[in-house]
Formats: sequence, structure tokens, C-alpha cells
Amino acid sequence: MKKLEDYKIMPLFASTPVGDPQVSPDGGRILFTHSTIDMKEDKYRTHIWLQDLGEKNPRQFTYGAGSESYPRWSPDGKEVLFLTNREGIGKNDKKPTPQIYVLRADGGEARKVTDMEEGVQRPEWSPNGRSILFLSRVFKGEKMDGESDVKVIRRVKYRFDAQGYFVEKYTHLFTVPAKGGKAKQLTEGLYDVESPVWSPDANRIAFVSNLDEDGDISRYKHIYVVPVKGGAPEVLLRWNGTINSISWSTCRGYIAFIGRIIEDPSLVWHKNNEVFLLPVEGGEPKYLTGDLDRTVSGAALKWSPESGGVYFKINDHGETHICRVDLDGAVERVTEGKMMVGDYSIDGSGSLIAFNCTDSATPYELWIRDGKGQRRLTELTKGFMRKQVISEPEEFWFTASDGAEVQGWIIKPHGYEEGEKYPTLFEVHGGPRGAYGYSYGAANHEFQVLAGHGYAVAYTNPRGSTGFGEEFAGVISGHWGERDYMDVMEAVDHVTGAYHYVDGDRLGILGGSYGGYMTNWVVGHTDRFKAAVTMRGISNWYSMMGTSDIGWQDHDVSWGKNAWENLDEIMSKSPISYLGNVTTPLLIIHSENDFRCPVEQDEQMFIGLKKQGKETEFVRFPDESHGLSRGGKPKHRLERLRHIVRWFDRYLKGDE
Repeated sequence: MKKLEDYKIMPLFASTPVGDPQVSPDGGRILFTHSTIDMKEDKYRTHIWLQDLGEKNPRQFTYGAGSESYPRWSPDGKEVLFLTNREGIGKNDKKPTPQIYVLRADGGEARKVTDMEEGVQRPEWSPNGRSILFLSRVFKGEKMDGESDVKVIRRVKYRFDAQGYFVEKYTHLFTVPAKGGKAKQLTEGLYDVESPVWSPDANRIAFVSNLDEDGDISRYKHIYVVPVKGGAPEVLLRWNGTINSISWSTCRGYIAFIGRIIEDPSLVWHKNNEVFLLPVEGGEPKYLTGDLDRTVSGAALKWSPESGGVYFKINDHGETHICRVDLDGAVERVTEGKMMVGDYSIDGSGSLIAFNCTDSATPYELWIRDGKGQRRLTELTKGFMRKQVISEPEEFWFTASDGAEVQGWIIKPHGYEEGEKYPTLFEVHGGPRGAYGYSYGAANHEFQVLAGHGYAVAYTNPRGSTGFGEEFAGVISGHWGERDYMDVMEAVDHVTGAYHYVDGDRLGILGGSYGGYMTNWVVGHTDRFKAAVTMRGISNWYSMMGTSDIGWQDHDVSWGKNAWENLDEIMSKSPISYLGNVTTPLLIIHSENDFRCPVEQDEQMFIGLKKQGKETEFVRFPDESHGLSRGGKPKHRLERLRHIVRWFDRYLKGDE
């Protein structure tokens, strides 16, 4: 029998090797993060690098035992703040927390600015450079005598995937002098602060929260403002919907925000995120992107320096781009090409945009767009990519049975020979409000690994995906397992009919998260696939509501009702109800610390299949969260890929 380690896997890489580009106010330098994998230590290393636009190659800017992230230039460009956990490494058993450090832009020794027990999130310089705002968790519960490890839980938000438990801890707003000193807490109470931003005069800070009594279980968010000198928050906007990000204009007196209106708080159908414009001194918010029919990325919102327009990101047909909308609602695309843009920043004049992006054959690298057009600046993944074998994805579209156009790609096996037929795997993305596209990240690396083992790989954007309009993404609300399932199966029909090298008798399917749900659903509704791999999936919507970190707020399946109020509908959409139909050998992969789609979901699948004598295995990864495939320990990521290849080789190739 072949050993697991005998399955060769192409070298791994950090999912975002180049990230968080921050251009200096004068537009001459760009800071960014560069992440690599240390296989010996089984961890990732992230440091801050600097690209001087007057020089060809970037150079490393920070060093240390830990990792550094979140670089931000001071308003005058003379200093840089960043987050690092370097001081706490190796001191005790407690996990070190990120703190703010400030370093002169021309080098030197970094000075520590904060010492927060719960660490620091989202630091930002004040416009005058004198202070730094940040978020940190504050314990608001009862202190237990002694060293009790018992958790007393009083609200539904007490844990979050990849963050762990934060029982009775609330995220609050602080400021600290840029030179160092005592941090000042500006908000207090049983609520969480999100997306804080400075006013242009540095006298106030706006933030997103819900201070109502039922704020813990409400989907509604509001905008508040608090004086920097102290005082109670005041409501700037009471909003009937969600708010993801806000940005205060440098002049003209506006706050732009990304959000959407929810007419019925118990019935949250999919709707596009839009950009809205709020007059700070009073008035109703104005839609800026209402005619765009693309959902706006939830975090990347920035004003142009003269406050004449707002920059944001959208996904469109597998591409992700930066766009700009003026105050009259006219939208223009800023970046272009078959690629996916990550983070971005704008210089003080508005003439240069720095961003990281990826395409089908290149991981994230640093790019800019200026008066000369858009171009790539770095090649930090070039040496690594020499070790990769890439089969270029071929894009296709097919017409679904209801007339909708559905996008997809297919990858030929490495070493493809004309006239041969190959086993073919169909990948289903997560979300479902996500999309495959023109990128080379963890998912696309997985596709190439499978192609390297002799498989053709097809992947599509079925109904529910973003980048094709609100109706396309929203049609599955209340209808999971219907039109989306039909799109998946009609993609199989298209691929097996259009590509002569696809062996229709040797098909497999796999996916994670929503893709895991769909894989579970598929094997309960068809025997067309010879093998399947479900990862971090959903099997039972009833138990999902109470065990997932976000399950309590997800009514997208149950027509706005709680599970116990709509039992028949809930269970009709649960793959667990169809286990008696399963004939496809199913490999189940799940992380034991997955709080998003908890491991109990696949425990139910496994036990149900085993009790019926079905062919199944359950692979559990300890100390991993929902994002195992992207950010799990490198050795776990490798082992996961080996198990996938092993399973398909057994049932599609007859290997043992």
C-alpha cells in the first residue's frame, strides 16, 4: 500500500505573499508585507518590506523574532507604525499579543507604544500625527476567585473562528500619544466598536456599532461619533441595515460607508453592498453605487485626497478591481485586466495607487497605477514559481437550463497528451457569496496539485456567486440545493460534452465550507461521481444554528425563521436528511477548532454513513480553524492535500 508521504505535493506558499501595500504621502515609497513559509518550524514569517520607486528592487524594512504587519505612514511620512508580537515570544506560555511599535522611516530602533493585555487591532495615525487610535478588547464580566477556567456566557457573540473565545470581552476604542504613554479608553459598555476613523481636525472619532439593548443579536449597525477628549458617543446615523466600513472625507463634511438596507431584520436575503454618502452635519444618506449592480467589497473604502470621489473594490466575472465613484454617482474602473486586486492605498496627491494583485499564474505581487498606467513592481515569488508547474486555466461559459450564463474554467492535467482521457474533478467554492477567478492562491494551488497527479480540474461560479449581479447571487436565498445544485450538475454536463479528454466515467467532486455543503448535497442526490471529498462542510441546519459562531444570524436558508419554527424546511435543506441515498465514497476533512462550520456537522455525516456501511473516512485536524486550506499550519496543509489525492487515486484510478 502506498504511504501518505509518497504522494508528492508542489511546494506550498503563503496565500498572500505580498500584502497590505501602503504608499507614502509623497508617493515615493511603498511599504508592504512579505510572507513566507518556514517548513522546519511549521509556521509563517511576515515582515515589512519597502519599495523605493526610485530603485529597482525592494528591501526588507523590519526584522525580528516575531512577525510584523499593518504598516502605516505618519501624515508627514517621517515615521511608520506597525504591529508585532516580538516582545512576548518565548517569555511564557501565554500567546504573545500584537502591540504598536513606531519606527523612523529612515531606520533605527523601533519604540514600543502600547502594552495592552488583549493586544491591538486597527491602529491609525491622527491627521496631525500626534496620536494613534486603536481597538482592543476589554473584560466586562465578573472576576472569579482563584484560577477558574470556567466560562460563564451571557451573549451570543462569545467566540469567533480563528480568534477563539472572548467571553465577556468587548472591543473598545482607545487612543495613545504617538510618542508613547498611557492609553486612553474612549468607549465603555456592553457593545463592540468597529471601523473607527478620525475626523479631519482630529477632534472626533466616528465608529460603527449598535448600542441598543438588543444590539448583541441585531443585524443592524449604526454610526456614532465620540470626542477625543472624552464623552458619551452620539448617534450620527441610525441605519436599517448593515455597515461594513466607513471613511471620513478630508474636506466637504462627508462620511462614506459601505452597507446595505435590510427591510426585515429577521429576513436577510442577499443584497449588494453599496457605497453611501452621509453628510456629517445632518441629512439622509445618498446611494452612490445603486446602478452598478455589483456588491462592494466590505472593507476597502478610501476617499480621494480632494474628497471629490470614493474608491472601493468590486468582483466582476472572476476579476476584482478598484473603482472610483464621484459624488454624483458616476463610477469608473481604475484597474483593469484578468486579475484580482487585494489591498490598496493612495498617495497624498491622488496620482498614484499602490495595490497587490494576483492572476492565474502569479501569486500576489506589488503593483502601482499612475500617470504611466498600471504595472508590476516586485517579483518576490519568481524564484518560488520556478518550482511550480502551471497548467493554464481555460475559461468557458455555458447556458444553464433557465437561460442564465454561468462562468467556469478547466485545467488540463500536467503532461497532457492528445487523445488520452483523464479522470476529472469538479471543485465548488465556499461562500456561497464568493467566486473563483483569475488568481493563484491556495485554491488555485490545490487545482494545480491535482492536475499534477493526472486530473483535469473544472471549477465554476454557479448561482449564489458574486460578480454577476444581485439577482444571480440572491436566487438561492431560501433555495439552497436547488438552482445552485442544478448549475453544478449542468456544468458537469457541459464539461463532459465539450472537452474530449474528460472521462465521463471517472468523475469526482470536492469543496469546502459552502462547497462542503454542496458536496454533501450532491452525494445525497446523484450517483454520478465515483468519489467525493467534503471539507469543513454543513450537514444539518438545525444544529448549525446553535453551534456555529454565526449560525444564530443566518436565516438565508429558513425563510427568516428560527430552525425550530420551520423544521420541515430546515431539514429538507440539510444533507443529513439524504444520507440513505449516498452511494459515492466520501472522504470527510474537518478542523477540530472550526467555529464557522463546526466539526459536529461532519461528525453527523460520518456516523450516519458508517452506520449504513457506506464507504467513508473522517480526517480531523487538531488546533486548526475554518481556514485550514489557506492559513493552517504548513504541514497540515500538505497532509490535507495528500489525503485528497489519496482518496481520488483510490476510487478514480484504482490505486491502493
